[in-house]
Amino acid sequence: MKFKITLPIFFLFIISFSYAQDLNFEKSPEDYQLYPRDKNNKASVIFSGITTEKNELNELELKVYKNEALYESKFIKIENKKFEFSYIINAGLFEYRFELYDDKKNEKKLLFSADNIVCGDAYIITGQSNSHASSNKSIYSSPFVRSFGVKTGYEKYSDEDKKIRWGLATGNCKNCKGEAWEKGYDGGWFIKISHGVGVWGMELAKLLVEKHQIPVSIINGGSGSSTIEENMLYPEKISLETSFGRLAYRVDQAGLKNSIKAIFYHQGESDTYKERALSYVDNFDILNKDWKRVYKGLEKIYLFQIHPGCGDAFQSEIREIQTQISKKYDHVKIMSTTAVTGHDGCHFSFEGYKELANRILPLVSRDLFEEKQASIITPPQLLKAYYSGKKEITLNFDQPVQIEKFYELNGTKHLMKDQFFFSLNKNRPYISGAVNSVESKDEQIIIKLKSDQKYFAVTWLPNKEYIGTKDIYNGPWIKGLNNKIGALSFDNRKIY
Repeated sequence: MKFKITLPIFFLFIISFSYAQDLNFEKSPEDYQLYPRDKNNKASVIFSGITTEKNELNELELKVYKNEALYESKFIKIENKKFEFSYIINAGLFEYRFELYDDKKNEKKLLFSADNIVCGDAYIITGQSNSHASSNKSIYSSPFVRSFGVKTGYEKYSDEDKKIRWGLATGNCKNCKGEAWEKGYDGGWFIKISHGVGVWGMELAKLLVEKHQIPVSIINGGSGSSTIEENMLYPEKISLETSFGRLAYRVDQAGLKNSIKAIFYHQGESDTYKERALSYVDNFDILNKDWKRVYKGLEKIYLFQIHPGCGDAFQSEIREIQTQISKKYDHVKIMSTTAVTGHDGCHFSFEGYKELANRILPLVSRDLFEEKQASIITPPQLLKAYYSGKKEITLNFDQPVQIEKFYELNGTKHLMKDQFFFSLNKNRPYISGAVNSVESKDEQIIIKLKSDQKYFAVTWLPNKEYIGTKDIYNGPWIKGLNNKIGALSFDNRKIY
């Protein structure tokens, strides 16, 4: 299946009435704009346009300020009322201001000004509510963290929204209300937020700026409760009527369409229904192709495996599908959400979202900044399950692991040994209560069975609730021994 998308042209707008009296721009920087850096850590700021009929400008003076100090001044020739020139800026924690003057008769007249210009990296976050949740505790702001336009969810991108251009990113939501919001949990799932990037989007940007000293732009196109289909491109629909289209419009208007380094995708809970789960792999393939075609500079996709919680009866399958997707594509990397603090059954607390950002940062640093990692930064993954004795199964992981023996909830201890499930054939596993004991040793977990019954496959974690209860699963967990990152859950893995 192939799609075409027509995106609006980002050029040709008049900066302001006062400037338009002398100069009409085709290309020019905007206040707070982020220019994507090239391989040399630089970007070219282009000015082009024409002078108006009422004046006789032959020369412009360009003044460039870097962190408020005059950095350079130069003169630009105008020929046949046309001008076109560029200025190279450096990536880093620098803010540039550009001023253009008419220097005729030694009487300087300011014709144009654009302030707070930076050079750095651009990212997209999208998915459903956990991709863009806000918090009243998210008060961090930085002159080096930018966004563009309005995060709308499902709402129409109005003419007023189109007037919102570049600005400082935010993880807060001033208009959000409700009990969960007041307690510092997520919110803003269906509310328009100018320059909104979500809690963990802001935390990730903060960590990237602090660690790598490079400005960051994040454009968040998440839509609460959206299925994977609702995040896809529909060429038969008007672009601004779809989540994909609204996101692509903003990225294009920002001039970043070919410079998105990575997409962070947190979605899947709404596809845990049978008919949706069965098509998830094919739908992701379509989504991936469209992302790579529309955002031609895309290097990585970071996928979050969903946490047991909101959704239907096929959560185990979706989690397994997400793991297999990460193995299918070299550019797709996966991160677990197991053992993340503050899960309320569907969303996370402020601290939980910050933990998600902290988990994904090392992967971004490795992949996009070529940072050498001295320790394991990925979630534990099951490599193989096999019979190591008549009544013993060994699980081999890709790193040393540890297990929590139990998790106590409302006075009930939920034991780790009861969180493994088995099947006798390729069908979904239903057999529980088969484990006598479980222990971890280096990269292995050894399961002692109650009988010598031969099982075909093993699953770790119930679908979403502790067996025999209506309580959402929230531990005990398998974790990396050294990095304490929760393991990726696994579903119906063959036992050899």
